[in-house]
Amino acid sequence: MVDVKRNIFLILDDRELTSEEVRSLVGTRRYSEISLKRRSLLEHLRAALPAWAQTRLVHIKDNNDVVALRNVLESCGEQSPALVIAGRAGFLQPERLTQLIERLPYAEEDFTDRLYRPLLVYLKSVHDLHSCWQQFEAEPLHLWPKAWQDCQRLESLEPLDLARIRDFLTFTGGATATRHFNEVLIDNYYYTKRSSDKQKMLAEYSFYGLAPESMRPWLIQPFEFREEGGGASYKMLRYFLADAALQWVHGAFDRDTFMAFIERLLFFIAERPRKACAREESAAVARDMFVTKVSARIEAFLAMEEGRRINALAASASPMLDVQAMLKRYLALYQRHERAFAFDYMVVGHGDPCFSNVLYDQQRYLLKLIDPKGAATEADLWTNPLYDLCKISHSVLGDYDFINNGLYRVGFTDANALKLAFSHRNHDDLKPIFSSLVGKMGMDYRIMRLGEASLFLSMLPLHIDYPNKILAFMLKAHEILREVEGEARV
Repeated sequence: MVDVKRNIFLILDDRELTSEEVRSLVGTRRYSEISLKRRSLLEHLRAALPAWAQTRLVHIKDNNDVVALRNVLESCGEQSPALVIAGRAGFLQPERLTQLIERLPYAEEDFTDRLYRPLLVYLKSVHDLHSCWQQFEAEPLHLWPKAWQDCQRLESLEPLDLARIRDFLTFTGGATATRHFNEVLIDNYYYTKRSSDKQKMLAEYSFYGLAPESMRPWLIQPFEFREEGGGASYKMLRYFLADAALQWVHGAFDRDTFMAFIERLLFFIAERPRKACAREESAAVARDMFVTKVSARIEAFLAMEEGRRINALAASASPMLDVQAMLKRYLALYQRHERAFAFDYMVVGHGDPCFSNVLYDQQRYLLKLIDPKGAATEADLWTNPLYDLCKISHSVLGDYDFINNGLYRVGFTDANALKLAFSHRNHDDLKPIFSSLVGKMGMDYRIMRLGEASLFLSMLPLHIDYPNKILAFMLKAHEILREVEGEARV
């Protein structure tokens, strides 16, 4: 049996670039390069393969790879089988793919997953592929017009065609990595969120009913709140929309589409219901959000053994990266600029409008916000006007969604200083659009960024399950503090 396994070829045919519909969500790239839940689709596929099969995977991306594959096939035996997997194939249940691969040594007939344009083609003899090589060179199997009538139909696995927008949105639903205490379940009709934090779930569920009527069109109505065992859950109707984080990190926005998107998101911010208040009241709310919370979170972070270990590592590279040193710098800046956090009004805040909580359709300009911080009472709705804006800024200017999805690198410079790097596309051209619109709203750019720094610091204990991500948050907070301090410029 071992010899049979060694003779099997697994061919990932990844020569296609994303279809026009999907391109609007993830840009122009190969399907294997799409990133979901901190890994590329190629990495997800490899993880679904049994250990023996991982060494048998051949990834073809261009004509050079096709030529190399032919050379290999020409030297193999007549009994060598091959499974060709389309790059656009999406596996909602990867464990079924694992089971299929494990059964390949026992397969006695050719099979496909569908009659026309199959995403999986198994050939008992790889020389059957070699016999139609000219056609294979011209285009992948799943683009051939022929009907695969001589092959058996595979029923145990139904891969999604990621070139089709509905299949893509089905596959990528809930694509953004969730925190360790949250769970998201998605089917064709409902989006169900569960958490061990019952109070938070109740507040999120109650928010829609308490929010002013003018705000509700921007939100998705939750229903069916339940407390079960050690947690709670609620449901929402599923919208087949991609979240803005997926589009942002894949470079799917250009200047025009990003302008349309960010104008609508900032319109929501500008139009939030207001109520007059004394500046002292607004300042007190701001202090609770931007000082008390971040101080408590840093204390919680350092109370964790893993938190202390990560902090020691960062501080060994630079004393300025010590979280207590950064907190001290931050609090000094806040005290210096505290008046700028005080307003003569309060707003109804969403509480967490980062890009992963914003669903958006570029073609229809449809925008919906999910996962509000929540409110248990009407009084809980009202908040400082800056907070939501800082949340948006940490997605646009702070690269939060890149960090949250593992699309970053923490390394060392030649001087042994820690360095945070991203593989941006056109983001440096788009960020000034946001900064300009914030200025036109009358908001203070530097104060917004200072509030944003507090968000990165306050998230440290919440992401303790990803130590490298915490280092990235610390480096980003340090970068923003330097900017506000005037030692660096964007």
